[in-house]
Amino acid sequence: MPASVLRRSLTLVALLVCTQAAAAGAAAADVGTLWRVRDGAGTVFIAGSLHQLRRDRAALPPSYGRAYRDAERLAMELDMDAISPADLAGELLERAIDPQGRSLRSGLPAQSWRALQPQLAGLGLPEAAVDRFEPWAVALLLASADFLRRGYTPESGVEAQLQARAAADHKPIEGLETPAQQFDLLDGLPRRDQVDLLELTLRELDGLGPRLDALEGAWRAGDLPRLDALLLSDYRLRPDLFQRLVARRNAAWVSPVRGFLRRPDDTLVVVGLLHLLGDQGLIALLRGRGLVTERFIDGAWRPDP
Repeated sequence: MPASVLRRSLTLVALLVCTQAAAAGAAAADVGTLWRVRDGAGTVFIAGSLHQLRRDRAALPPSYGRAYRDAERLAMELDMDAISPADLAGELLERAIDPQGRSLRSGLPAQSWRALQPQLAGLGLPEAAVDRFEPWAVALLLASADFLRRGYTPESGVEAQLQARAAADHKPIEGLETPAQQFDLLDGLPRRDQVDLLELTLRELDGLGPRLDALEGAWRAGDLPRLDALLLSDYRLRPDLFQRLVARRNAAWVSPVRGFLRRPDDTLVVVGLLHLLGDQGLIALLRGRGLVTERFIDGAWRPDP
């Protein structure tokens, strides 16, 4: 697997299992990535989320607040209100342990195992604590710990902020997926890809911050070509990975979104930004079904080109 592909995978895969961190501080000129679809009784707003941004820059783009106010309900990748944190942690631990009892140490190159040791020591974990873990789980552990070290907190995330507002306003939230489905994405990766992911994580944690900053800047500016370059270009080298982690899920979400349009109320759909980009993104798939999409730009809804 090319290193550049896994670099994006590190940033994205580590976000899939509820490590939703802060959205950065908004200025009045923030655009964000927000679409509107109207067809039938209801309106659907679709907002792209960067799940991990810093807690000291936690305001959402103003357009997201506007869409939230106009919507009577929300839909997210997961409905965290319906999930027990204890059950979620238990399932994560169960999935993290290799069902075949394979040793992580024996499956890693010696150099990578040595590189892992100071990271484990920094977390206060002995070797034995992770030796039966699958490589994807260790990569997720390291990346999540690094996000927290850099000041990224779940409470400040895009989804968490909107979830808190919805709870206060008694707005219902629906989940497009279950935690089990998201765990399957990681747990089902071929072992070789998991090892590659862990090795890249070890090599590139130090550079994770600048990459996240670049993504945030492009997201806030609504710069779709830049976001495409940051998130999609390398996936084109690994279409199998893209299909598994992104495209199949996008296709599965088309039917729920069309169902929201048949409701008399309006829905704000919030999903990871990657799912809205490119010709296999959710927005393109909806257009392919004959729906007209509009983007919120410069304070107004404008037809997509």
